Amino acid sequence: MNATTFTHAEFLASTVTAALAADGFEVGDPVVVRRQLLDSFDGLLYADGLRLDALDVAGSKGVGLVLTADDSPPAHLDVPMIPRLAGDLPKGPFRDRISRALSVRALSTSVMFAARRTTALRRDPAGKVTVTVAVYDALEVTGPSSPDTAMPVWAVEVHEHLGAPRAGAEVRSRLAALGLVATNGDALDLAATQAGVDRRGFNASPTVPMDRHQPALVAFRRVLANLAATVDATWPGTVDDVDPEFLHDLRVAVRRTRSVLAQAKGILDPSVRATYREGFGWLGGATGPARDLDVYVIEWDSYVAPLGRDAAALAPVLGHLIERRRAEHEALSAVLAGDRYRDLMAGWRVWLHDDTADAGDGRRQGDAPVGEVVAQRISRAQATLLERGRTIDADTAAEVLHELRKDAKKLRYLLECFGGLLKPIPRKAFVQRLKALQDNLGEHQDAEVHVAQLRGFSHELADSPAVGPDTLLAMGQLTGRLEERRLAARRDFAERFSAYDTKQTARTLDELLDGPAGR
Repeated sequence: MNATTFTHAEFLASTVTAALAADGFEVGDPVVVRRQLLDSFDGLLYADGLRLDALDVAGSKGVGLVLTADDSPPAHLDVPMIPRLAGDLPKGPFRDRISRALSVRALSTSVMFAARRTTALRRDPAGKVTVTVAVYDALEVTGPSSPDTAMPVWAVEVHEHLGAPRAGAEVRSRLAALGLVATNGDALDLAATQAGVDRRGFNASPTVPMDRHQPALVAFRRVLANLAATVDATWPGTVDDVDPEFLHDLRVAVRRTRSVLAQAKGILDPSVRATYREGFGWLGGATGPARDLDVYVIEWDSYVAPLGRDAAALAPVLGHLIERRRAEHEALSAVLAGDRYRDLMAGWRVWLHDDTADAGDGRRQGDAPVGEVVAQRISRAQATLLERGRTIDADTAAEVLHELRKDAKKLRYLLECFGGLLKPIPRKAFVQRLKALQDNLGEHQDAEVHVAQLRGFSHELADSPAVGPDTLLAMGQLTGRLEERRLAARRDFAERFSAYDTKQTARTLDELLDGPAGR
């Protein structure tokens, strides 16, 4: 059904209802309803061309969900309550479609309204409904921000049913003739617009627009301020443990901040740089344990799948893992609510927004064009990565691969944070090559960390009455599988690095740096 919404500041909803009744519509009794627009914090449903609505009618049991897609008719599902995760929905196509878009992200309400709804129906001579009109009166809108324009106190939705475009057009013309003003979409769309809702959600991109001629200090400060905004935006969801992506985004923003500070030698005041490198280093360390356990829980099904029926014996281990994860998140939430975190971010915001602070003193590169500075930093990071990578062979300690992974991240963060200076096509090509190497190093590191954690779990659970011989045997099998994954990633490293360390990669990097360096 296509929907159009009408309203008018000088009309009463009762006037419209009376006009519909006079035109032969079947007008029902009013009911109190609440409608909500649901999506993830970062708008994943919207990005996938989906819209998920929840309708709660007073006196009814449960909630009606409506999933609308660009490429298919609306799908309806009645549930006891609004789901938090896709996995909370009953199995079936409805859940599968949402799950593909959301993955592990939680749903939240981006805008909501409560109202009195009166429904009016028009039927054809055969008794088939051709048009549905919903009159919403006493509208109360709740959104993330105060609207620039006050929300109308009532609105009228016209839903044109499939195969009856003429009937829908007649109703819309009649309402327009009354002086009502039409907008595209339904009442929930109108509420979202008036409440200032951006359906794209929060964007955690580290890239900010910049000009290569900007002073380096100005550009670095803009990048760091953007990263601080991501930390602030993801802080509530991390503290409340809404879903694991809040911590992931916060942690990545902290690591990018540390990396940009490391690259700011000669640009930022040495004392400022040292203070906040230490502060964000502490914060990065504090977020590590909880994130490692998040990844373990997320990857659990893929880890145990090769064990088949034997995986059932690992239920006590999974329960222990989930409990450990909960405890680590509680500890992290306490850190993020503590004085050290508050003081760190308060001082950081002051420096970020004080344009008079850290002015150039003639000894630093803060006044140099950022394009030249960033091109030099990227070239240096690439050289460091290649130098370390070329020393690695089959006998090299795993710690060296971990350091190489850090080198790759530092380079990637430069490409992301200062992407506004870089040509899009060569940047994308270069990042694809770098990402293939990073994926390999990440697979190796995750497997190594999770093997160590699993061995630790075996000691922690040794005296548990829930752990019997079958569980111990399955833990041994899982340890072996994870070790196989680590070794496979290690064997693949040489091929992945060789595919990265090529003349083509070097040429792509040269093309990439032509823009910022002004060559």
